[in-house]
Amino acid sequence: MSLFLVNEQDKEEFLTYLDENGILDKLTDVLIMLHSEQETPSDPIEYVRKNICVDNPDVVEINELKTQIQKANVELAKLQKIRDELKVRLEQFQTELQLEVEDYEDEAVKVADNDEYVD
Repeated sequence: MSLFLVNEQDKEEFLTYLDENGILDKLTDVLIMLHSEQETPSDPIEYVRKNICVDNPDVVEINELKTQIQKANVELAKLQKIRDELKVRLEQFQTELQLEVEDYEDEAVKVADNDEYVD
């Protein structure tokens, strides 16, 4: 922990600022929660970080957005799989079509060589 030289007036002003804005109460509440835990968390900093924002309305929205992203990723993976399957089918159809065109051209050459007209 680093030590800072702070004059007493600055310290008092800062503590007043923290108190007036509810920061001291919130920190105290979280520290009491930490102390009240049956099992001490392995990472107390993470515990404080998670619990200090419990009343933050953005947390709910963030969690909802995370869920939406997970669902979108699942849907994206499904669509990519379908796309890949369709690409394979398209390539198969193109290959079959090319073979049919080549067969047709070969047949046309044979007919032309025999001077026969086929309708």
